[in-house]
Amino acid sequence: MEIIVPLQVKVCLSEDETVPIEYFVRMLRDQRIEALLLERILNAVDEQLVKSLSGEKYSRQTGNERFIRAGTSERKIVTSFGPMTLKMHRILDVHQNRIKKPLTELVQFSGKRMFQPDVLMIVVDFVQKLSYRDTETELALVLPKVPSRTLIHKGVQETGVSIKLNDNAEYLPVVMADGTKSSSQEPGVKQNEINVVLGVNDGRKILLGVTVNQSWKAMVESLNTTEALSEISVVVSDGEQELRAAFAHENVHFQTDLIHGFRILGYKLWEDRALNLDQRKEAINDLKVLLLSLKNVVVFHKSEHDRIGEKINQVVDGMELLANRLNDRGCPRSAKFLNAFSNTLVTFARLSISGIDIPWNSNMIERLMGEISKRVKHKWMRWSTRGLEAILRLILVRYTSPWVYNAFRNEKMGYHCVSTMTVLLSLDTVSR
Repeated sequence: MEIIVPLQVKVCLSEDETVPIEYFVRMLRDQRIEALLLERILNAVDEQLVKSLSGEKYSRQTGNERFIRAGTSERKIVTSFGPMTLKMHRILDVHQNRIKKPLTELVQFSGKRMFQPDVLMIVVDFVQKLSYRDTETELALVLPKVPSRTLIHKGVQETGVSIKLNDNAEYLPVVMADGTKSSSQEPGVKQNEINVVLGVNDGRKILLGVTVNQSWKAMVESLNTTEALSEISVVVSDGEQELRAAFAHENVHFQTDLIHGFRILGYKLWEDRALNLDQRKEAINDLKVLLLSLKNVVVFHKSEHDRIGEKINQVVDGMELLANRLNDRGCPRSAKFLNAFSNTLVTFARLSISGIDIPWNSNMIERLMGEISKRVKHKWMRWSTRGLEAILRLILVRYTSPWVYNAFRNEKMGYHCVSTMTVLLSLDTVSR
């Protein structure tokens, strides 16, 4: 099928005045040339399809025709070019005794919706950085017609559910896990619980899971950890007890972020209320000296396994002594923390002896949690469970796996269409 749509543009200019280039741009935009051209192309395609099935309009019928014209109907759609009205023909399929529209069998529209996928994808791009209210306002600067805030909200939820978290099924030696909270609009729920699991392989970030108002156990079950993690898997986290219990497995090692280790000890010392500020700082500094000296040995003497092993023993013994001293000084919570977490604070050093390099901190997922905070943790924002999970999936996929997000976006914008359709444009300029 070949469709030719003639295009004629008449521009009247005065030779006595200077016209800024931006005026030309605005003038052509105001004419909605792209929208009008697309509308005429689709109407022409529709007419050609009907002709091929039922012949010319008002042609004499023999009574043996399978397809008979059955009137027209209007269909309003909105693309990124703007709004347009299509005059779609209907035909009666005599054999099947049903009415159909030939254009909708050739051209795929977004169901019965007015706003088409390219508009929705632009909305999704904006809403990851702006509130729904601001998105509605800012879109008016780039789109001729903007969806309502309700449609924006609904579209984001549907898109967030449909996007894949990643395209990588490889085994992952290290995962990082962390949680945070945001204000909730669910009845009886003050805060939403956000849990995120990030896979790490050769410095690459791979989003494995993000849930809202679900337990860590539910997260682990959904991940199917026997496939997501290798036999020598390591979970790097801030030491949250529920998280550790959910991931607990005989083949899983835990590395508590050293920085969080220092912070937790400080909090436990404050809870014990037995030491003043300077004394608490001194105890925290003792732990820092032990663990950071171990980190330096691992970094600068990587191949000296015996030296690393001796240093690990010294550090573990040092933490045990520190725990005993704190217990004697009336700090049982602090002592209990050191005794419970001392082994998880040196996992990175133990594995380095076996040639396995893992991070001693969770900076990678902390930066990711910062992306969450920028969008969803403003004090005036309230989120439903479904809406929050949808926006988080979009934000985090775009942050961790931009190639996945771009492939998804290109599909919605029509860049990955496998059709053999081609468009040739020829313009003849005539000056008078």
